[in-house]
Amino acid sequence: MPPFLGPTGIHGHVFDRIARAVDPADPAAADLLAVVGAARARMSTPMRVAVAGQIKRGKTTLVNALLGEEVADTGRLELTFNVCEFHHAERPRLLVHFKDGRPARELPPGALSRLTVRDPAGMRLLRAVRKVEVGRPSPLLRHFRLVDTPGLGSAHGTDAENTLAFLGIDDPGQRADAAGALRRLGRDVRSVHAESAAEMGRADAVVFAFSRGLGRADQQAVDSFAGAYGAVVSPLKAFGVLTRADQYWPPAGEVGPDGLPADPMAYDPMATARRIADSCGERPAVRRVFRTVLPVAGLLGVAAQCMPSAAFEPLADLAKTPPHRLAELMEDVNLFCVRDDPQLPVPAGTRAALVDRMGAWGVFLACGALRDGLDEDATRRLLLERSGVVALREQILRHFGNRAALIKLDHGQREIAEEVARLRTTAQLADRPPPAVAGRVAALLEDMRVTDPGPGELAALAAYYRGGLNLTAEEESQLLAVTGESGPGCAARLGLPAGTPVATLLRTARRHVAHWAARCCDPLLDRPTLAVARVVLRSYERVADLVGRAQTLLYGDCHEGPGGAVGDETDGGNGR
Repeated sequence: MPPFLGPTGIHGHVFDRIARAVDPADPAAADLLAVVGAARARMSTPMRVAVAGQIKRGKTTLVNALLGEEVADTGRLELTFNVCEFHHAERPRLLVHFKDGRPARELPPGALSRLTVRDPAGMRLLRAVRKVEVGRPSPLLRHFRLVDTPGLGSAHGTDAENTLAFLGIDDPGQRADAAGALRRLGRDVRSVHAESAAEMGRADAVVFAFSRGLGRADQQAVDSFAGAYGAVVSPLKAFGVLTRADQYWPPAGEVGPDGLPADPMAYDPMATARRIADSCGERPAVRRVFRTVLPVAGLLGVAAQCMPSAAFEPLADLAKTPPHRLAELMEDVNLFCVRDDPQLPVPAGTRAALVDRMGAWGVFLACGALRDGLDEDATRRLLLERSGVVALREQILRHFGNRAALIKLDHGQREIAEEVARLRTTAQLADRPPPAVAGRVAALLEDMRVTDPGPGELAALAAYYRGGLNLTAEEESQLLAVTGESGPGCAARLGLPAGTPVATLLRTARRHVAHWAARCCDPLLDRPTLAVARVVLRSYERVADLVGRAQTLLYGDCHEGPGGAVGDETDGGNGR
């Protein structure tokens, strides 16, 4: 049986098996062979994670927060409507791809941001851009390619509807600005949606951005997302993000546990956002495609990492204002930004710039930290932690990182199945039998769902996310762990910490094998749960086999090692 390998080395043999079933000399198989080769090559490349959602939902700010630097332009609508892909590079790079197919052109980093609509040559360049590729020496980008998409449309749009409302822009002023930018670029909202949808199809995983909650336009976008991608995107490879959680502060209209108006001094907008995120996650349309919905204050996350040190000087001055008085003055954020007040040691224009940079809650939070004696570095760390960006980054690294092999395997299998279906459809339309290679590959894909651990685990996870399995909470945890939720190593798959003695690993694996073998023999178990139980049993048998062989290599045939003897441990009759 093939061993567990690192996230990029596992499951490549699946595509090798499929390639061997395809005759390179078969003229009907040329495209299929290319698809198989691309799927195999993808296993050793970083995952493509698309940041999707409607326009003006904080996607680009979220990308900047994740990368920890302002590499994506948030202030230029002409750039907002381009696909922007970020990858790891030893030095900053900017590569522009063009609509007319001319060779890609490398420009100095930041060159596009310096172009203006008043410069005819610059505008011609912006109109010709198809995609922007940005290379940065970012630790996160060593693991993933991030794709910032322009914007998905509503589920209820029609081919005749060509308005900014289709992309979820409700504010009349923002609509006018966006319409002007699209007109200058020679674009329309349909092309923006089509480009975003195409990137979704190419992505291995998706982070879907909402602004503050699941409003009507966002609900329609989720419906569209679920309808278009629900068959191929599951909670295995997608989760949602509320990108502007800080906008729940100050707490207008909120009440505390005592029934009185919420105190802005103690009010945590992230807690409110978490409740809203949990509520979003309970909706069937959301639960069907997203593993979870997380709250993030994207603007605050960017400010914590990128704001110049000079900005901390007016914050320190503002922190001299008594906290209760500052909270009172910030109850109306608009007035706080424009009203001259002798009680405030910072001019209105500077206050407005701080709020634009880090949000009202960020300003109040930073003042509190500085008032408590924290220095600049400690304040930045506090702001970053409170923004939710650290938790989101960890979620991306943990979930998408640990699941990378399975996710890319699923992507490759899906593309191969689509090519097989295309071959069959083409033959049917031409009134001829489907090519034999289509039948061979389809049968092989189906066979591997049962016999190969990778496709089998994918099928088990799909069944779990659909719901309705007859499993206990502990069994669900074991299903997630043994399929790599916490990591690809044997200890992680057994739900044990790294460094656990080999003997303990083997005892645990054998205990799980015995449990799941008994479950598979349960005559009352329904068919979907039985299929999943068999996958989990095979996965635990595989772990037990690997750990047993490791023990033999380390300690010989005496079956004695750190953690105690295991030779007499019952294994449920499986002989492992």
